[in-house]
Amino acid sequence: MPDEATNPSGGAGRRRRTRRAGGGAAATATSADATTAGAAVPATTMSVEEDGESITADRVEVTRAAVGRVDSRELSVQLGAIGAARADRIEIDRGALGATMAGEVSVQRGFARTVLARHVELEQSGAQTVVANVVEARGAIVGFLIARRVSGEVRVLFDWRGALAFGAAVGLLGGLLSRGRRGRARGR
Repeated sequence: MPDEATNPSGGAGRRRRTRRAGGGAAATATSADATTAGAAVPATTMSVEEDGESITADRVEVTRAAVGRVDSRELSVQLGAIGAARADRIEIDRGALGATMAGEVSVQRGFARTVLARHVELEQSGAQTVVANVVEARGAIVGFLIARRVSGEVRVLFDWRGALAFGAAVGLLGGLLSRGRRGRARGR
């Protein structure tokens, strides 16, 4: 059961929640200062110690935990996993990221499934799909890469031309297989 405490100044809207579960995993979120009736309300911290939570805050730090969804300005993950994230800046260190829309994404020794961002940095990391304006990589492997500018060491399995050819081949093969099944069904 969550413990909830309102701000000490009596301001409404900002709350601190703490959920406890075994395993020592933790995610911490900080909300920015707000004003209530002209008085400043101090930033609050939400410590979520249960995997799978959804978090909305200004700054989120995840350490050895899994979070379902995060909406924030800044997201930092160490040894953790995020299902989906939307943020201005995301830093992943030895973690995993499912899907993200962000301004800047930095992944070090981790994996990102789908990244849509303006600027992406990959260091000794892997990604399934990256769509970005600028990609900087050092020892990275990417499945599908669509970018305006790419620099550094990156092994791309399919660039936009390869992805287009792959999609056409899969579509053609799927069409032929379905046509063959329909032909066999009529002959029975």
